[in-house]
Amino acid sequence: MAVESRLDRLEDSRFKEIKRLKKKHVPNRLHWFLGEDYFSEELLGIYRSEVEQLRRISDEAFYLFQRATDKIIADNKLGDLNIPLSFQNSIIHSWKNKSKHPFLYGRFDINGGLKSDYGRIIEFNADTCSTIPETLLWQPLQLAELKGNPQNFNTLSEDIKMTLTNLKATLTKSSPTFLGTSFGYVEDVENVNCIIDIAYQAGFKPLYSNLENVIFSDEGVFYEIGGEFEEIDVLFKMVPWDWMFNDEPELAQTLSELIINDKVVVLNPPYTAIWQNKKFLAYITQNFPNNILAETYLQQEARLGEYVKKPVYGRLGENIAIETATKARLESKGDYGKQDMVFQKYYPLNQDLEKYYYQIGMFYTTKASAINLRAQDSPIITDDCEFMSHFII
Repeated sequence: MAVESRLDRLEDSRFKEIKRLKKKHVPNRLHWFLGEDYFSEELLGIYRSEVEQLRRISDEAFYLFQRATDKIIADNKLGDLNIPLSFQNSIIHSWKNKSKHPFLYGRFDINGGLKSDYGRIIEFNADTCSTIPETLLWQPLQLAELKGNPQNFNTLSEDIKMTLTNLKATLTKSSPTFLGTSFGYVEDVENVNCIIDIAYQAGFKPLYSNLENVIFSDEGVFYEIGGEFEEIDVLFKMVPWDWMFNDEPELAQTLSELIINDKVVVLNPPYTAIWQNKKFLAYITQNFPNNILAETYLQQEARLGEYVKKPVYGRLGENIAIETATKARLESKGDYGKQDMVFQKYYPLNQDLEKYYYQIGMFYTTKASAINLRAQDSPIITDDCEFMSHFII
């Protein structure tokens, strides 16, 4: 890899260590995470100028994603992303009717961005984005332990609530039902429950069910409570669109038709299947050259130099390979190795003096809404990382 100077690394003075929070002082939503040895006891200081730079490149990236979505739909090129024809109509419908099918939230993952490093966005977790409990609940708890009334960059809860409040205004019921669903993994359930809490604050009637217990029919989406069937107005899913249309095409088709016929709103909307697809990054590189997103291609390009090979719908840092100028190869294992791959120019993560690597996440709603960080002793950030809170210097 490129030679790095110790001067480029994050100074020790940026880090503030706090006492470990006792479980009794932590909300129930976070208890599972405490048992995973996942939370760092340090907070990382970020300069306000760095926050503004991260916010700006996120705004510009979101604008690029919107322009590119307009173009790929207008040019009838969704098939280039291997999105099934049967699902494309719901993508087009939801995109053309965004006021009724709003984007709720996602997270840009950014390599670099601190010190003199400009930072490049390497992907957009736009469909089933996690790290919600950590960002909404854990960061404020740790921030409160610092002296001097510190601040961080985090308006995510308020921004999600605003989107849901605006969505509620488009619905006919005074108290519409909001069903959160997932496969039932503890981490997914806690992420969904955080959104359900906000939906309640926005005036929805909130419910949770594992996906296997949700009823999908031609008439709508329903949930059985005490022998009665509750019709669902808004379905929030921690279930990937690509899993649906690749592994459960009948479910994808049913939901697609319900969305087109305005019988249910699904969050995040079908068009986020475009944004989650890393081939879309290659489409943007080709059609909208920029210095915001890491250059991405469908084939290995000599111009890339050092590059990263990654699966189109990969998650959790799995099946990532970093090819370096010295021919050294770093690779992670996982369940996505059989997917199509993209090739992305390698931009290094920020490091500290102990050679820990830091990846910035910028949550995005209608605007840049919150920063979080994940840290690991490897340049490939995986599910084994630590979550780190931040404060503004």
